[in-house]
Amino acid sequence: MTRKFQSTALAPELVDGLLDLARRAPSAGYSQGVHFLALSGDALANFWKVTVGDEWFDEGVLAAPVVVLPLADPNAYTGRYAEADKAGHGLEIAANWEVPFWLTDAAMATQNLLLLAEERGLGALYFGIFRNARLALDALGVPDHVLQVGAVALGWRAATDAPSGSAITRPRRDRIEVVHHNRW
Repeated sequence: MTRKFQSTALAPELVDGLLDLARRAPSAGYSQGVHFLALSGDALANFWKVTVGDEWFDEGVLAAPVVVLPLADPNAYTGRYAEADKAGHGLEIAANWEVPFWLTDAAMATQNLLLLAEERGLGALYFGIFRNARLALDALGVPDHVLQVGAVALGWRAATDAPSGSAITRPRRDRIEVVHHNRW
């Protein structure tokens, strides 16, 4: 994850191309309830203020010229699973989804975005929105029922960017601790 970005703007067609590919992640029932909201300029500055990100992050992260909000629309899934070819399983009711696939699908699309950014030589940082997320979404016109699943800062890496945080202070768990076959 990139912690220091250049403030150089990203071409809108580059951002749109990344988001177009990222949205092609799996979608339960082909519900397609994942949305991306790309913020730059004044909208991004306001996002940082409302979410208190301008106090939480240092200038290296705040220099990112774009923040993408991956959004999940549960209604797209419950509506899809009320249709004739999917009906009969009770999944037209959000509470009946043991795993809410609108969040799963949004997470997969976000992972696509992170991988695509890396492949294109960009820096990216996935982070949680821990303060005033709904307030920020409301200010951006996001419908009340649509959920945020974090945010992705995008931009060119600064020359001074280096690995930091938990990834350098905690070892990766050994494969035998996390990969299981046939039984835990």
